[in-house]
Amino acid sequence: MIPLINGINYSWGNVSLVLFGVPVVGITKISYSAKQKKENNYGAGAQPVSRGYGNYEYEGSIELYADEWKRIISSSPLNDPMSIPPFDIQVVFSGNSVLFNKDVLRAVEFLENPLTVNQGDTKIMVTVPLIIGLIDFNKA
Repeated sequence: MIPLINGINYSWGNVSLVLFGVPVVGITKISYSAKQKKENNYGAGAQPVSRGYGNYEYEGSIELYADEWKRIISSSPLNDPMSIPPFDIQVVFSGNSVLFNKDVLRAVEFLENPLTVNQGDTKIMVTVPLIIGLIDFNKA
């Protein structure tokens, strides 16, 4: 691993998102995480005697311009983005002087079709929560 001393680190300009095989330019934020339930198991006394491991859980959301979201809606079955069959999202990290990397969100579906607009807005943003089946981190 090459240390980043006075070097270049990833920034938003190094991230691209591929949705339905097409790079999405109207996205301003993606958030996703994986977690696993872990808990101590107790027996005799007050100290743990073992540890139990539960299910993995994945969650995420995307934020994009409303016109980009409306394009997704118009190309979805019955104009319902929640009826789109599970799909993958590729989050690609690339650019000059940074290492290429890719995370793949698998079996993704949209959970809501939200919209909030306020007086004085100069842009309309939509935050759409996702259900994710698996996250493949660091797929080079």
